[in-house]
Amino acid sequence: MAPIDLTAALPTELVNLLALHSSFLTALSLHFVHNGTGSPIDLRDLTETTTSVWRHRKVTYDDIRLCVGVLGCGPAARNNPFHLSDYGRGKICLEVSEEYKMQAGLSQMNEEALKIMFMESLDHLWRQWSAAGQTAQKMSSRPIATPKKRGRGRPRKSDPTQSSIQSFIDEPSMTKFIAQLPHAEITTCESLTAIAPLQEKGRKRLREFKDSVQQGRAVKKTRESTGKENAPVHPNAQQPQTKMTDFTTVRKTNLLDRILAKEAAAASGPKALSPAELQRKAALQRSEDVLGVLSLLCASKGPGLRISLSMNALLQSLQSSIRTPISKEEALKCIEVLANEVTPGYVNVVRMGALSSVVVNMGMRPVDVKGRLVALGAY
Repeated sequence: MAPIDLTAALPTELVNLLALHSSFLTALSLHFVHNGTGSPIDLRDLTETTTSVWRHRKVTYDDIRLCVGVLGCGPAARNNPFHLSDYGRGKICLEVSEEYKMQAGLSQMNEEALKIMFMESLDHLWRQWSAAGQTAQKMSSRPIATPKKRGRGRPRKSDPTQSSIQSFIDEPSMTKFIAQLPHAEITTCESLTAIAPLQEKGRKRLREFKDSVQQGRAVKKTRESTGKENAPVHPNAQQPQTKMTDFTTVRKTNLLDRILAKEAAAASGPKALSPAELQRKAALQRSEDVLGVLSLLCASKGPGLRISLSMNALLQSLQSSIRTPISKEEALKCIEVLANEVTPGYVNVVRMGALSSVVVNMGMRPVDVKGRLVALGAY
């Protein structure tokens, strides 16, 4: 079989088709270099890249199908490495056969081989189309259309042995030939086929949900037309079908009733603590840590029944000794709670004008601090 002679002046449609296929292979090579051959190629990305390479017009899905379809209809159709798969939701991908997945990408040699296979497929399809008599002129005596008259003299006779597309083919015949070229079929992806039952189940539930909503609205309108929301439906009226999934039942109370019920529930429940009560509760919960620091400070002062500590020094010691960070105000509140509620008599706050100090009476050391805190509501 004689290949297409690229040195001759080919028709414009055929040149564009060959350029499209070459740009298609170049776009594939770029994709394989950046992403490898292991994953399918989304046609949305592939068409954009092919359009940038070709720079003739915007490439569509049909153009990609044409390139793959011609490769799959020639004498070497079994060597076509490409096929198209539908992944659902409008996503169509180009997949590569297993032997090409083992490579990093289409090399220059493979790219040239695919170009030759594409041209051989075009020649093969041309002979089939010519033999079937689908051209406008007679194609029985020769596989190519009658050449046009060139200059003076008689027109050149046709060569019956000629089997390739040459430069003297007329444009209308080539347009008809390209219009009937095969396009690759798009098959459903295996994963999409596997999840099809689950999608159908989800669609069925969605339909049931919409039907239940419509039935609930119809029942509500019927009851509102009677003038009483809780009045039963007329016995002659058609009753909606009851379903287990019908969770959108008609509400029996109006908005005002629900608001009043919510206010009554809030009033009967426990009241929220005020900011002062919250501060007191936090001080009670820190009382054990403060007492521990006080015991260490008293032990460092030496033996004695009454030990006096400066308020400012005590607050600084508490801030630097307690594991959990505590502010000066919180530490002062803890000392006041110890002196007034938790350990009265053991911890005393003495104020003399602007000065204040803490006096610890070692003879009244508390025994059950935990029980006292529980009784005061610390926990």
